[in-house]
Amino acid sequence: CALLCLAAGRLEIPDVEIAPGVRMPLVSIGTGGLERPAATQITSTWLGLGGRGVDAAWVYKNQDSVRQGIADSGVPREQLFITSKIPGCVDARHFVEDDLKLLNTTYLDLLLIHFPGPVKAECPGTWKVLEDYHARGVLKAIGISNFKSADVEDLLKSAKVRPAVNQIQHNILAHDDATIATCQAHNIAIEAFSPLGRHGHSGDIPGNPTIQAIAAKHSVSSYQVALRWILQHGHSLTFQSSSAKHQAADADLFGFNLTTAEMSTLDTLQGAHEHIGRGTDVEMLEDALGTSLYV
Repeated sequence: CALLCLAAGRLEIPDVEIAPGVRMPLVSIGTGGLERPAATQITSTWLGLGGRGVDAAWVYKNQDSVRQGIADSGVPREQLFITSKIPGCVDARHFVEDDLKLLNTTYLDLLLIHFPGPVKAECPGTWKVLEDYHARGVLKAIGISNFKSADVEDLLKSAKVRPAVNQIQHNILAHDDATIATCQAHNIAIEAFSPLGRHGHSGDIPGNPTIQAIAAKHSVSSYQVALRWILQHGHSLTFQSSSAKHQAADADLFGFNLTTAEMSTLDTLQGAHEHIGRGTDVEMLEDALGTSLYV
């Protein structure tokens, strides 16, 4: 589908091929972080609106809620795109099997290593296990999350299957261009999490005058401009919202285009009060693993 439609209140979100025969929606709903207690309602609301991408993780410890949200929606499994993540370079087999059981599914559309730690030397072994599940069709696509440029290069030295996706913290005020360039050079898709910033250090995306001015020209919100900027750079995104109204508005990104000049202007906002830091996902991973992931 070339455009997102809101016909009869239902979203139709374009998808992109991330691996041979595997197509991922450009926009997915997140179920972790600050919204995880409401994962059932978030998931069922999103699917009821017509969204099909659901982003989960073992460390969120709410797979049962996500599973219930999927069941409540009545959407057939084959129409869904479920992403999950194992908590770092750890005992992959245990966490994959646990995720499958908790989410009540025989396969995952995309499985990510949530972080390149706590021991980076273990990542090649973890990846090899994921490659085995991928070869058996249990994991339709495999990828990484929070991997920086050097981490990507290290993994590729031994990987037989190229990571399909690197899901990274990425927004209009803070973007790791070196990591993005490395991933693009190796045909690894970028998926943005926290595309509107993070609670506690989210910068001022809605109040930024440059973003506000461009939004006014298109009669859209500052949030829509910030998300559209990500998509026009060729990336996908996962965002969080518990409100049906906000989910629909934030996903309504395909009815306008930012001009080349507007994109260039927005590119210059890097560092305008936002910063890439630990973030909620990393904090949860540290709690789960009992160790610090940043030294």
